[in-house]
Amino acid sequence: MIDTAAITHNLERVRTFAPRAKVMAVIKADGYGHSMTLAANALSSADEFAVTGLDDVRKLRAHGVQKPITMLSSRFDVSDLNGMSANAVRPVIYDHEQLDLLFDVDDAAALDIWLKIDTGMGRLGLTLDDAHSLTNRLLRQRGINSISAMTHLANADNPQHPNNQTQIDQFLTFASSYSFRELSILNSAGTLAYAEHAQQYVRPGVMLYGVSPQHGVTAERLGLKAAMTFKSELISVKRLPAGSPIGYGGAYTLDTGSRIGVIACGYADGYPRHAPSGTLVLVNDVFVPIIGRVSMDLMTVDLGEMRAAVGDEVILWGSQNPIEEVAKSAGTIAYELLCSITERVERVVI
Repeated sequence: MIDTAAITHNLERVRTFAPRAKVMAVIKADGYGHSMTLAANALSSADEFAVTGLDDVRKLRAHGVQKPITMLSSRFDVSDLNGMSANAVRPVIYDHEQLDLLFDVDDAAALDIWLKIDTGMGRLGLTLDDAHSLTNRLLRQRGINSISAMTHLANADNPQHPNNQTQIDQFLTFASSYSFRELSILNSAGTLAYAEHAQQYVRPGVMLYGVSPQHGVTAERLGLKAAMTFKSELISVKRLPAGSPIGYGGAYTLDTGSRIGVIACGYADGYPRHAPSGTLVLVNDVFVPIIGRVSMDLMTVDLGEMRAAVGDEVILWGSQNPIEEVAKSAGTIAYELLCSITERVERVVI
């Protein structure tokens, strides 16, 4: 179930953290598993959208979205670039190959671009040395209408990490040498921890969907509302005696006799296969633990002596069972869980 009102609410929460900045709402990865077009509708008051590449842009434009769009990590050719200005698309330029293409762009295209500067993420982006020489070159290029600059913090989810401030300082020192149209530093976690460095744009992603981006800080504490509720139902309930093995490999054995429930959900639906015994789900408002291995279509829980029957609803994650806790138990991050829900799971939009 997807709660679009929660997504809209979370955008407004972003604005309270960085009230003077514009919001570039990140809706890549099919809106973090919520549907990109659904997210675009719910985030219609954002100032700009950010997606991965041209396929996302085409999908949004076909959906009727006219808002400016930034492409964060796309490869493209000159013909693609020549059409971007007319379609209010801003490519992020992060390596030499892309820069070389810019010098073949039709002068009439008048591109607006972002330069991505690698200040310590070690992923996409121009090194600071390259960025200086190439920015000066770009400023003389007639086919460029405006240049903005961004960087990405590698440790924003840990506000105490000293490299965060180092990256911010390096980026701002670099940017002070030029008259960039706009600057952007902060993702979701950065917006919460370093709002004083918001610049012209913040780029929230996971917090728009009601997930806390910071270690040890709950979404509820941040005033965020979970947009996704992943739920199923019990399809079998039976009693098994002590010593009974549960699931593939008999990886779990009952210590005492208990009522066992089988849930119609597994890793083919997007629930993490590596979630260990003890990971909690919610049955009839009571937390019960998964036992045994998660299989393709099914998972098993220990109901103890609680009252439960076939057809009872099970909340795998959502506002009552935070996805952050499920992810922690499974040794992963909420981002991965959000993006793992498969097509065979019915989407209900409220």
